[in-house]
Amino acid sequence: MSVFSAWPYFVLVLVVLGAMALPVFRAADEPRHSSRDHRTATLDGLRGFLALSVFVHHLMVTHGYIEHGEWTFPPSGFHTLLGQAGVGVFFMITGFLFWGKLLDAKGRPDWRGLYAGRLWRIGPTYLLAVGLMFLAVAWRTGFELREPVWSLLGAVLQWLALGIWPLQPDINGYAGTTLILAGVTWTVFVEWLFYGALRPMAPLARGDRTPRFVLGLMLLLCLPLLCFAALSPGATPSRPTLALVIGALAWVLASFLMGMLSAWLVRRGGPKLPQRSASLLALACLGGVFLGFEHMVGPVQVLLLWVFFHLVCTGSTLFGLLATRAARRMSTASYSIYLLQGLVLTLVFGLRPVREFAMAGAMQYWLVGTACALLLVAASVVSYRLVEKPGIARGRRLRAGPRGMPAAQAAGP
Repeated sequence: MSVFSAWPYFVLVLVVLGAMALPVFRAADEPRHSSRDHRTATLDGLRGFLALSVFVHHLMVTHGYIEHGEWTFPPSGFHTLLGQAGVGVFFMITGFLFWGKLLDAKGRPDWRGLYAGRLWRIGPTYLLAVGLMFLAVAWRTGFELREPVWSLLGAVLQWLALGIWPLQPDINGYAGTTLILAGVTWTVFVEWLFYGALRPMAPLARGDRTPRFVLGLMLLLCLPLLCFAALSPGATPSRPTLALVIGALAWVLASFLMGMLSAWLVRRGGPKLPQRSASLLALACLGGVFLGFEHMVGPVQVLLLWVFFHLVCTGSTLFGLLATRAARRMSTASYSIYLLQGLVLTLVFGLRPVREFAMAGAMQYWLVGTACALLLVAASVVSYRLVEKPGIARGRRLRAGPRGMPAAQAAGP
């Protein structure tokens, strides 16, 4: 067995699902809102798997970081795709939900309520994660001031900008500060860019302009996706090449656009595949991505992943998996799972005896990784109840004002 074997991922997921089915995690149960079940019920069961897949991706990245001192893609295409496909579908969900809001409001939503809701949805848990990161930095720097006060204050303020500000520098001279959060906060900035772009795009949500807009941009994106589908061998997150940067930008934009197209198609109605056939086709498309490619930068990968996503949007439960209580509980805490994963990895692998045990062999590493996953979901359920849920409630109250749009569950990044 290799550390980078694929099958331990499925074992880890089954263990986490089994744990989430236990009564101790009923704190993650939420009432089902019948007004939105027909559009988002299956998405509500998908988010947890996406967040957990991104965690396993970073678990593999952590192995390379401990062994070689470099934060880079794992050598396994399977584990690289876990992270890239997971983030890509998160972006599709955002495109689907928020373009859907504009379609329902005919391009004239309550902008103030929408953005206030986003602040209260994203902000509290983000600040919790960043605050814990500050504590980790203070601990690792011996609680000593290692740079001028004004420099430290400037760096801290950039981190406290809720991800809206793109620069997130090292704190107190600690190199690799962002790695304490596994580098996931870049997606929060990208989400904010999309929310900001909604307003100038709003007129396109009137009438039937969506497919022409989306397909037109997708045709333009095909060129960079094709040209840069093969990443340069030396490309890493710490040493990005031009191919990696352009290809990644095209992939991110394509993910949002395909989610927007699904929002329009779902509202148009039309025939649906039987549940069994839809689940089979969805898993076949997902399998095509993981069996046929090493990364997500390419038009075929994006198309296959979108077909999978769209089938889930139209009600595919993947043979009932997305409708299970454990899946819904995990998805409820998915935003916290996503943001807190780096902190758990930093805490657990920062303990020298645990780190040495984990690095002694593949089985030991996956045992520690599974323990990290269980600790992560437990911490995330607590975070959801104490931090996320009050913030979501506050945002919903703001959206329910005189000019507010109907509240809908927001998507995590």
